[in-house]
Amino acid sequence: MRFANILIICLLALTEISYAFPDRDARGEHVENFTALQTKIRVSLGQRNYLDGERIPLQYSIFNSGKEVVRLFPAGDFRYSFQVIIKDEDDRIVAPTEDPEFHDPILKRRTTVVNLVGDQNKEIILHRNETFSKTIYLDEHYSFSPGHKYFVTGYFYPNFTEDKQSFLRSENSATFLFQKSKKERNFTPNSQSLSDHHKITPEETVFLFLGAEMKKNWESHFKWIDFSEYILNYDKFSAVYAESPITERDAIVEEFKDYLTTTPSGTLKYFKVLSVDYAGKNDARVQVYIERMLGRFKTRYEYSYSMVRNENDRYGYWQIKNLLVKVKK
Repeated sequence: MRFANILIICLLALTEISYAFPDRDARGEHVENFTALQTKIRVSLGQRNYLDGERIPLQYSIFNSGKEVVRLFPAGDFRYSFQVIIKDEDDRIVAPTEDPEFHDPILKRRTTVVNLVGDQNKEIILHRNETFSKTIYLDEHYSFSPGHKYFVTGYFYPNFTEDKQSFLRSENSATFLFQKSKKERNFTPNSQSLSDHHKITPEETVFLFLGAEMKKNWESHFKWIDFSEYILNYDKFSAVYAESPITERDAIVEEFKDYLTTTPSGTLKYFKVLSVDYAGKNDARVQVYIERMLGRFKTRYEYSYSMVRNENDRYGYWQIKNLLVKVKK
Protein backbone atom coordinates (compact mmCIF):
# COMPACT_ATOMS: atom_id res chain seq x y z
CA MET A 1 0.00 0.00 0.00
CA ARG A 2 2.80 2.36 0.86
CA PHE A 3 4.45 1.75 -2.51
CA ALA A 4 1.13 2.28 -4.32
CA ASN A 5 0.57 5.57 -2.51
CA ILE A 6 4.03 6.78 -3.45
CA LEU A 7 3.43 5.80 -7.08
CA ILE A 8 0.12 7.67 -7.19
CA ILE A 9 1.73 10.77 -5.68
CA CYS A 10 4.53 10.66 -8.31
CA LEU A 11 2.01 10.32 -11.13
CA LEU A 12 -0.01 13.27 -9.85
CA ALA A 13 3.17 15.37 -9.56
CA LEU A 14 4.21 14.54 -13.11
CA THR A 15 0.73 15.44 -14.34
CA GLU A 16 0.90 18.84 -12.64
CA ILE A 17 4.35 19.48 -14.10
CA SER A 18 3.17 18.64 -17.61
CA TYR A 19 0.33 21.16 -17.32
CA ALA A 20 2.72 23.82 -16.05
CA PHE A 21 4.24 24.18 -19.53
CA PRO A 22 1.83 25.68 -22.11
CA ASP A 23 1.58 23.88 -25.44
CA ARG A 24 0.05 26.84 -27.27
CA ASP A 25 1.48 30.15 -28.41
CA ALA A 26 -0.11 33.63 -28.17
CA ARG A 27 -2.38 32.86 -31.14
CA GLY A 28 -3.73 29.65 -29.62
CA GLU A 29 -1.75 27.46 -32.01
CA HIS A 30 -0.12 24.25 -30.82
CA VAL A 31 3.61 24.69 -30.36
CA GLU A 32 5.34 22.30 -32.77
CA ASN A 33 8.99 22.55 -33.77
CA PHE A 34 8.17 21.93 -37.42
CA THR A 35 9.92 25.13 -38.53
CA ALA A 36 13.38 24.18 -37.29
CA LEU A 37 13.08 20.58 -38.46
CA GLN A 38 11.56 21.13 -41.89
CA THR A 39 12.45 24.64 -43.08
CA LYS A 40 15.43 25.29 -45.35
CA ILE A 41 16.82 28.76 -46.04
CA ARG A 42 18.81 29.69 -49.15
CA VAL A 43 20.12 32.97 -50.55
CA SER A 44 21.18 33.58 -54.14
CA LEU A 45 22.30 36.35 -56.49
CA GLY A 46 21.67 36.60 -60.22
CA GLN A 47 25.33 37.20 -61.11
CA ARG A 48 28.81 37.09 -59.61
CA ASN A 49 29.97 40.61 -60.51
CA TYR A 50 28.18 43.90 -59.90
CA LEU A 51 29.22 47.37 -61.03
CA ASP A 52 28.89 50.53 -58.98
CA GLY A 53 25.40 51.93 -59.63
CA GLU A 54 23.81 48.56 -60.45
CA ARG A 55 20.98 46.99 -58.48
CA ILE A 56 22.03 44.01 -56.32
CA PRO A 57 18.89 41.84 -55.85
CA LEU A 58 19.28 39.05 -53.29
CA GLN A 59 16.80 36.18 -53.61
CA TYR A 60 15.86 35.05 -50.07
CA SER A 61 14.05 31.67 -50.23
CA ILE A 62 12.29 29.64 -47.51
CA PHE A 63 11.49 26.02 -48.40
CA ASN A 64 9.30 23.53 -46.49
CA SER A 65 10.99 20.15 -46.95
CA GLY A 66 8.79 18.24 -44.48
CA LYS A 67 5.29 16.80 -44.43
CA GLU A 68 3.73 19.16 -41.89
CA VAL A 69 2.41 22.64 -42.62
CA VAL A 70 4.77 25.40 -41.47
CA ARG A 71 3.40 28.73 -40.29
CA LEU A 72 5.73 31.73 -40.18
CA PHE A 73 5.04 35.15 -38.66
CA PRO A 74 7.60 37.66 -39.99
CA ALA A 75 7.56 41.18 -38.60
CA GLY A 76 6.01 44.05 -40.53
CA ASP A 77 9.45 45.48 -41.25
CA PHE A 78 11.14 42.69 -43.21
CA ARG A 79 14.59 43.71 -41.95
CA TYR A 80 13.78 42.18 -38.56
CA SER A 81 12.86 38.71 -39.87
CA PHE A 82 14.84 38.49 -43.12
CA GLN A 83 18.24 39.43 -41.78
CA VAL A 84 21.54 39.14 -43.64
CA ILE A 85 25.14 39.25 -42.54
CA ILE A 86 27.59 40.54 -45.14
CA LYS A 87 31.35 40.09 -44.80
CA ASP A 88 34.22 41.04 -47.07
CA GLU A 89 37.22 38.87 -47.96
CA ASP A 90 38.97 40.06 -44.78
CA ASP A 91 36.07 38.70 -42.68
CA ARG A 92 34.93 42.20 -41.73
CA ILE A 93 31.18 42.72 -41.27
CA VAL A 94 29.54 45.37 -43.46
CA ALA A 95 27.16 47.47 -41.39
CA PRO A 96 23.81 48.62 -42.89
CA THR A 97 23.54 52.28 -43.85
CA GLU A 98 20.42 52.76 -41.68
CA ASP A 99 19.25 51.39 -38.34
CA PRO A 100 16.15 49.20 -38.92
CA GLU A 101 14.64 50.28 -35.61
CA PHE A 102 12.13 53.01 -36.37
CA HIS A 103 8.55 53.94 -35.53
CA ASP A 104 6.03 54.96 -38.14
CA PRO A 105 2.89 56.51 -36.60
CA ILE A 106 1.06 56.35 -39.95
CA LEU A 107 1.44 52.57 -40.17
CA LYS A 108 0.15 52.19 -36.61
CA ARG A 109 -3.16 53.75 -37.65
CA ARG A 110 -3.71 51.27 -40.47
CA THR A 111 -5.58 47.99 -40.11
CA THR A 112 -2.81 45.47 -39.53
CA VAL A 113 -2.45 41.92 -38.28
CA VAL A 114 -1.00 42.07 -34.79
CA ASN A 115 -0.15 39.66 -32.02
CA LEU A 116 -1.44 39.96 -28.45
CA VAL A 117 1.29 42.46 -27.63
CA GLY A 118 0.15 44.71 -30.48
CA ASP A 119 3.15 44.15 -32.75
CA GLN A 120 2.50 44.27 -36.47
CA ASN A 121 2.79 40.84 -38.09
CA LYS A 122 2.17 38.99 -41.29
CA GLU A 123 1.56 35.29 -41.75
CA ILE A 124 3.11 32.90 -44.25
CA ILE A 125 1.77 29.34 -44.59
CA LEU A 126 3.99 26.82 -46.38
CA HIS A 127 2.70 23.37 -47.28
CA ARG A 128 4.92 20.46 -48.25
CA ASN A 129 7.49 21.37 -50.95
CA GLU A 130 6.30 24.98 -51.10
CA THR A 131 8.74 27.90 -51.22
CA PHE A 132 8.37 31.53 -50.21
CA SER A 133 10.81 33.95 -51.83
CA LYS A 134 11.54 37.59 -51.14
CA THR A 135 13.83 39.91 -53.07
CA ILE A 136 16.04 42.20 -50.98
CA TYR A 137 18.00 44.92 -52.79
CA LEU A 138 21.33 45.02 -50.98
CA ASP A 139 22.33 48.31 -52.62
CA GLU A 140 19.45 50.04 -50.81
CA HIS A 141 20.71 49.09 -47.36
CA TYR A 142 24.49 48.68 -47.68
CA SER A 143 27.42 50.60 -49.16
CA PHE A 144 30.11 48.55 -50.88
CA SER A 145 33.69 49.44 -51.82
CA PRO A 146 34.80 48.69 -55.39
CA GLY A 147 37.41 45.98 -55.79
CA HIS A 148 36.18 43.90 -52.84
CA LYS A 149 34.53 40.49 -52.67
CA TYR A 150 31.54 40.04 -50.39
CA PHE A 151 29.83 37.03 -48.82
CA VAL A 152 26.13 37.14 -47.88
CA THR A 153 24.53 34.79 -45.33
CA GLY A 154 20.83 34.77 -44.41
CA TYR A 155 19.44 34.58 -40.87
CA PHE A 156 15.68 34.08 -40.80
CA TYR A 157 13.61 34.72 -37.65
CA PRO A 158 10.29 32.79 -38.02
CA ASN A 159 8.52 34.74 -35.26
CA PHE A 160 10.67 37.74 -34.42
CA THR A 161 8.16 39.73 -32.37
CA GLU A 162 7.57 36.86 -29.91
CA ASP A 163 10.89 34.99 -30.08
CA LYS A 164 13.99 37.00 -30.88
CA GLN A 165 16.32 34.13 -29.97
CA SER A 166 15.24 31.51 -32.50
CA PHE A 167 16.53 31.82 -36.05
CA LEU A 168 17.47 29.66 -39.03
CA ARG A 169 20.77 30.13 -40.84
CA SER A 170 20.88 29.78 -44.61
CA GLU A 171 22.38 26.58 -45.94
CA ASN A 172 24.66 28.54 -48.25
CA SER A 173 26.32 31.93 -48.70
CA ALA A 174 25.99 34.09 -51.81
CA THR A 175 29.19 35.66 -53.15
CA PHE A 176 29.75 38.63 -55.44
CA LEU A 177 32.56 40.95 -56.55
CA PHE A 178 31.82 44.68 -56.46
CA GLN A 179 33.62 46.74 -59.12
CA LYS A 180 33.83 50.28 -60.41
CA SER A 181 31.65 51.01 -63.39
CA LYS A 182 33.28 50.84 -66.80
CA LYS A 183 32.54 54.49 -67.52
CA GLU A 184 34.12 55.62 -64.29
CA ARG A 185 37.22 53.56 -65.04
CA ASN A 186 37.50 54.84 -68.60
CA PHE A 187 36.72 58.53 -68.00
CA THR A 188 38.81 60.14 -65.30
CA PRO A 189 38.48 63.97 -65.22
CA ASN A 190 41.81 64.48 -63.42
CA SER A 191 43.75 62.53 -66.04
CA GLN A 192 46.15 64.59 -68.09
CA SER A 193 45.91 62.14 -70.99
CA LEU A 194 42.54 63.44 -72.19
CA SER A 195 42.88 64.79 -75.69
CA ASP A 196 40.65 66.97 -77.82
CA HIS A 197 39.23 63.98 -79.69
CA HIS A 198 38.23 62.24 -76.42
CA LYS A 199 36.31 64.75 -74.33
CA ILE A 200 33.82 63.87 -71.63
CA THR A 201 30.23 63.91 -72.90
CA PRO A 202 27.20 65.28 -71.00
CA GLU A 203 26.06 61.71 -70.26
CA GLU A 204 29.44 60.81 -68.78
CA THR A 205 29.47 64.04 -66.79
CA VAL A 206 26.13 63.20 -65.15
CA PHE A 207 27.37 59.68 -64.43
CA LEU A 208 30.44 61.04 -62.63
CA PHE A 209 28.33 63.71 -60.90
CA LEU A 210 25.77 61.27 -59.44
CA GLY A 211 28.34 58.55 -58.83
CA ALA A 212 30.28 60.97 -56.62
CA GLU A 213 27.07 61.70 -54.66
CA MET A 214 26.45 57.99 -54.05
CA LYS A 215 29.97 57.70 -52.61
CA LYS A 216 29.54 61.00 -50.73
CA ASN A 217 32.62 62.30 -52.50
CA TRP A 218 31.36 65.87 -52.36
CA GLU A 219 34.50 67.54 -53.68
CA SER A 220 34.21 65.58 -56.91
CA HIS A 221 30.44 66.08 -56.92
CA PHE A 222 30.61 69.87 -56.70
CA LYS A 223 33.20 70.29 -59.46
CA TRP A 224 30.51 69.60 -62.09
CA ILE A 225 28.15 72.36 -60.89
CA ASP A 226 27.96 75.95 -62.14
CA PHE A 227 26.86 77.39 -58.79
CA SER A 228 26.13 80.86 -60.16
CA GLU A 229 23.20 79.31 -62.06
CA TYR A 230 22.45 76.13 -60.09
CA ILE A 231 21.78 77.90 -56.76
CA LEU A 232 18.95 79.88 -58.36
CA ASN A 233 16.89 76.66 -58.59
CA TYR A 234 16.54 76.54 -54.79
CA ASP A 235 14.09 79.03 -53.28
CA LYS A 236 15.84 78.88 -49.92
CA PHE A 237 19.03 80.35 -51.39
CA SER A 238 18.14 82.01 -54.71
CA ALA A 239 16.79 85.33 -53.36
CA VAL A 240 19.59 85.74 -50.83
CA TYR A 241 22.24 84.96 -53.46
CA ALA A 242 20.77 87.29 -56.09
CA GLU A 243 20.40 90.22 -53.67
CA SER A 244 23.78 89.84 -51.95
CA PRO A 245 26.94 91.74 -52.95
CA ILE A 246 29.46 89.81 -55.02
CA THR A 247 31.88 89.73 -52.09
CA GLU A 248 29.37 87.76 -49.96
CA ARG A 249 28.24 85.24 -52.58
CA ASP A 250 31.09 82.80 -51.99
CA ALA A 251 29.99 82.40 -48.37
CA ILE A 252 26.40 81.73 -49.50
CA VAL A 253 27.64 79.11 -51.97
CA GLU A 254 29.54 77.35 -49.17
CA GLU A 255 26.37 77.29 -47.07
CA PHE A 256 24.52 75.93 -50.09
CA LYS A 257 27.09 73.15 -50.45
CA ASP A 258 26.59 72.16 -46.82
CA TYR A 259 22.85 72.02 -47.48
CA LEU A 260 23.32 69.69 -50.46
CA THR A 261 25.43 67.26 -48.40
CA THR A 262 22.44 66.65 -46.11
CA THR A 263 20.63 65.03 -49.10
CA PRO A 264 17.31 66.81 -48.41
CA SER A 265 15.48 64.65 -51.00
CA GLY A 266 16.81 61.38 -49.58
CA THR A 267 19.79 59.12 -50.19
CA LEU A 268 20.57 58.37 -53.83
CA LYS A 269 20.35 54.60 -54.41
CA TYR A 270 20.04 54.15 -58.17
CA PHE A 271 20.15 56.19 -61.37
CA LYS A 272 20.02 55.60 -65.10
CA VAL A 273 20.61 58.08 -67.93
CA LEU A 274 17.58 57.99 -70.24
CA SER A 275 18.45 60.42 -73.04
CA VAL A 276 20.69 63.28 -74.12
CA ASP A 277 19.50 66.19 -76.30
CA TYR A 278 21.71 68.92 -77.73
CA ALA A 279 20.14 72.37 -78.00
CA GLY A 280 23.37 73.73 -79.43
CA LYS A 281 27.08 73.06 -79.70
CA ASN A 282 27.67 73.97 -76.06
CA ASP A 283 24.20 73.31 -74.60
CA ALA A 284 22.71 69.94 -73.69
CA ARG A 285 19.86 68.46 -71.68
CA VAL A 286 20.20 65.07 -69.96
CA GLN A 287 17.17 63.07 -68.72
CA VAL A 288 17.92 60.76 -65.77
CA TYR A 289 15.81 58.22 -63.87
CA ILE A 290 16.50 58.48 -60.10
CA GLU A 291 15.58 56.38 -57.06
CA ARG A 292 16.04 57.85 -53.58
CA MET A 293 15.41 56.44 -50.10
CA LEU A 294 14.09 58.73 -47.36
CA GLY A 295 14.03 56.61 -44.25
CA ARG A 296 12.63 53.33 -45.56
CA PHE A 297 10.45 54.92 -48.25
CA LYS A 298 11.54 54.87 -51.87
CA THR A 299 10.70 57.75 -54.22
CA ARG A 300 11.24 57.72 -57.98
CA TYR A 301 12.10 60.86 -59.93
CA GLU A 302 12.94 62.00 -63.42
CA TYR A 303 15.66 64.64 -63.40
CA SER A 304 16.33 66.96 -66.33
CA TYR A 305 19.82 68.51 -66.17
CA SER A 306 20.57 71.56 -68.31
CA MET A 307 24.29 71.65 -69.06
CA VAL A 308 26.73 74.05 -70.68
CA ARG A 309 30.23 73.40 -71.94
CA ASN A 310 33.09 75.66 -70.91
CA GLU A 311 34.82 76.62 -74.17
CA ASN A 312 37.71 78.19 -72.28
CA ASP A 313 38.64 74.82 -70.77
CA ARG A 314 40.96 72.79 -72.97
CA TYR A 315 39.25 69.54 -71.96
CA GLY A 316 35.80 70.88 -72.82
CA TYR A 317 34.20 69.92 -69.51
CA TRP A 318 30.43 70.25 -69.16
CA GLN A 319 28.83 71.82 -66.07
CA ILE A 320 25.31 71.59 -64.69
CA LYS A 321 23.54 74.93 -64.55
CA ASN A 322 19.86 74.00 -64.11
CA LEU A 323 17.74 71.17 -62.76
CA LEU A 324 14.09 70.26 -63.23
CA VAL A 325 12.60 67.49 -61.09
CA LYS A 326 9.49 65.41 -61.77
CA VAL A 327 8.15 62.81 -59.34
CA LYS A 328 7.29 59.51 -61.05
CA LYS A 329 4.28 57.55 -59.81
